[in-house]
Amino acid sequence: QIAEPEACDQMYESLARLHSNYYKHKYPRPRDTSFSGLSVEEYKLILSTDTLEEFKEMNKGMWKKLQEKFAP
Repeated sequence: QIAEPEACDQMYESLARLHSNYYKHKYPRPRDTSFSGLSVEEYKLILSTDTLEEFKEMNKGMWKKLQEKFAP
């Protein structure tokens, strides 16, 4: 049983609008830009698993790299 069916219906309709990108189509952006100025493709490249692994490897210190290299 649902305590407040009206509130539940409102919540469902709000979530359905978000899911269907209702507001994206209602208020289109004149240009696809972001705060940093990067494109979607650049964000995907930066956030890819391979790139994140490379950043983790770069941030390791020399001592940590030597330990991993010579660990049994």
